[in-house]
Amino acid sequence: MGTTILGQYVNQLAQSFTVSEQYGVYVTKIGLFFQSRSSTFPVIVHLRQGTGILASSLKVKDTAGISSSAATETTFAFDEPIFLSQGSYNFSIESDDRGEYNLWHSKLGDYKLGTTQEKVVTDLAPGSMSPTTAGSVQRVDPDSDIKFKLYRASFSSLSGTAVFKDANPAVRLLGLNPFYATAVDLNVHVTHANHGFNINDKVNIQGVSGTVNGITAARLNGQHTITGVDYTGYKFALASGANQTAKVSYGGSAVTATQQYRMDQTQLQMMENKPGPTDILYTGSFTTSKSWAGTEAQYATTSNVSLTNQKNKIFEIPHLIATDSNEATHLSGAESTTITATLSNPSGNLVSPIIDLQRTQLLTISNQIDRQASSATTNFNVPLTYVAETDAANGSSAAKHITKPVSLAVPATGIKILFAGYKPNTGYFRVFFRTVQTGKDIDILTQAFVEATVDTEMPNSKNLNEFYEYEYTIGGTFASTLAEFDRYQIKIVMESTSTSKVPRIKDFRTLALN
Repeated sequence: MGTTILGQYVNQLAQSFTVSEQYGVYVTKIGLFFQSRSSTFPVIVHLRQGTGILASSLKVKDTAGISSSAATETTFAFDEPIFLSQGSYNFSIESDDRGEYNLWHSKLGDYKLGTTQEKVVTDLAPGSMSPTTAGSVQRVDPDSDIKFKLYRASFSSLSGTAVFKDANPAVRLLGLNPFYATAVDLNVHVTHANHGFNINDKVNIQGVSGTVNGITAARLNGQHTITGVDYTGYKFALASGANQTAKVSYGGSAVTATQQYRMDQTQLQMMENKPGPTDILYTGSFTTSKSWAGTEAQYATTSNVSLTNQKNKIFEIPHLIATDSNEATHLSGAESTTITATLSNPSGNLVSPIIDLQRTQLLTISNQIDRQASSATTNFNVPLTYVAETDAANGSSAAKHITKPVSLAVPATGIKILFAGYKPNTGYFRVFFRTVQTGKDIDILTQAFVEATVDTEMPNSKNLNEFYEYEYTIGGTFASTLAEFDRYQIKIVMESTSTSKVPRIKDFRTLALN
């Protein structure tokens, strides 16, 4: 709808039509027949359902298709096939105010073009022309129709497959001074959360300029082999040359690094249309990764994984989307992740299932959980920097829940901790507490944590919805072994040797005892 220079609404020329096919059709273009049109100003056709525009097609400065006998067609093709289900639709024709045009049309009772003997006696059923009119209401002429052709796609196969391959993960801009040294040596540590790498992977560093902490940009920029990892980052050894000069953070604000996407669960998100009995089935081929404290084999292939569109797929072991360089190193250049869509159509050549490639993605979810030790131990991982969870401020475990400090109106001598816990066969709970004795002016955040012992060991959970009640009694059965306190705080550390099988807690509560 346009407006005149006086602000009056103008309804553009339009034509309605009906799709009668049971499962609909895919429209590719509309053909119109012009008697005249501007050679300067464009004409645009809008395909509509009601007042909503489904697609548009534009012709600019094109006088081809002009005909005095209504025999020459001008086609308006759409950028992509447009699905129209069974029902009523219309298209409108618009042009600049100065871009006048004349379209061939017919009206019941008028003489056919080129004769004064034969009249138009048949109307399109159903469908009508709506001539250009001023005002807010479009006038419909039920006896008239524009001459047009509606082109629909024809599909030649009853089935087909589409294979989607992973793209190279995006390079990430790291934070300020992402490098740090723990000694005057050649081992460069990098702060890079959610990096997705493991030992022996390749990482490409860029963006370093000048000389930083005694290391030239030429030695830092480029590809390096990772020698140590944890959930906070990784480390690599520089080639022979000068050592880092101080145990400091350095690097500047422009450092970038490649990264990988680890996933413990994934969700395929495909914007699809499946008319009638058509269908799309999805399978995936994925590449395994390794948990921080796990022993899984890396860069093995998990094939023929059944996927349901827009539903979570939980893996038994972690997987990843690798960088091109690690695909070349560990997979001989093969893709680390591929999705295969099998499209089927048993209903003929008028419809097909369709995937909108502009709105497709694979969501990846990674759990950050480990089981740390200060030195190499079976079923534990040694982080880049180990700090015991009894430390007042800097325990290094990846997954934990810390309560706010609790202040008591009446001092207590014991604590009861209760929660419902899901614990897989790879998981563990560790519970810590700290208190401030009554009358002492001490910041509780400076107090070391003390590990508590569970009252009764619970069995491992057999399914995701099986929770057991965990109880910890601190201060003894009669709350008599703990010095009186008026403030306390609780920390629960969750551990697992598999990032794909993680413990969970709910219904957490504490009671102060006296």
